[in-house]
Formats: sequence, C-alpha cells, structure tokens
Amino acid sequence: MAVETTSRVAGVALFEDGELVAAIEREGRGDVILPLIDELLSARGLSARDVARWAVDVGPGSFTGVRVGVSTVKGIAFATGAEVVAVDAFDALAGPDAVAILDAGKGEVYFRVPGSEPGHAPLDAVKARIAGRSERVVGPGIPPRAEAVGRCALGRAASDLDRLEPFYVRAPDLTRPR
Repeated sequence: MAVETTSRVAGVALFEDGELVAAIEREGRGDVILPLIDELLSARGLSARDVARWAVDVGPGSFTGVRVGVSTVKGIAFATGAEVVAVDAFDALAGPDAVAILDAGKGEVYFRVPGSEPGHAPLDAVKARIAGRSERVVGPGIPPRAEAVGRCALGRAASDLDRLEPFYVRAPDLTRPR
C-alpha cells in the first residue's frame, strides 16, 4: 500500500505481486487519508493487517500533510509489524535522473537537480539555475501520486521504522508566541 499526502491531493494505491490493483485519490491531506485507506482495503476485502509493506512519501511538501502521512504509516506499521519504505517526493514525481520541481507555496518551489542537494527558491531562480542542462524537467504544478510512490518502493529495501521521519527541505514556518 502506498500513501501520498504531500500535496493538495491525497492518495493511496494498492499493489499485489508488483502490479497496481487499485488506487484512490481525493482532495485533502491528513483529514482524508485514513478514510481512503479504509475505503480501498474494504473494497478489496482486506484489512491493514493484510498489508505486508507500506510505502509513504516523506516529502518535501505540505508540512502538515507530510507529518500526517508519515505518522499514519508508522502507526500502522508498528501495530501490524509490516515493513515500511520511505520514498521522497522528488523520486515519486520524476525519478532520480530528472530535475524535479515541486510547489512549495509562498512563491517558492522545492527542487532537486541530479547530483546536487535539494533546495527551495523562487521558480525564476530555479529556471535560471537549470538553464542549459540536458536532464528532463518535471514540474512544477504536478503533484506526486500514490501510484508513483508505490512503484518507487517496489525496488527498494525496507526503511528502518525507528528512523523514518519527514524530509523537509526548509524549516517550517512557526509563529512566535505573543
């Protein structure tokens, strides 16, 4: 089962023997992910205990969405003993060999250029940085999908559940107490 909560569209995708068998997406983030999981599993006559491996998009993306997705999958895995595979949003969107650009809000994008550390900047600055590069560019405006998270996870080893954490490219915006 793959879980995606980093953008405005949350989704889940179920794989059996490496093949996608069902997927559901819905507008929302944390408020819809448990009902989506339940809907997909119930439609297949399954429960969370029947899922041997969970994949989750660990970010970057919506601060709250990333936290809800990671904590939901961690909780299910702790309760059921299932494996978990962390997939970052850049790989889910574009794979490891393309420039990936994700909406970051506040007039910025998150970006990953192959061979460089991820960053965040205004889109025009990122366009100037990647001008003349030969890699394929994916985004912005295209959110990662649960199906892509699942496909990335198929070829990866399980993550250490105790070390599974959200992947933030920038610090969260916090307001100071008055």
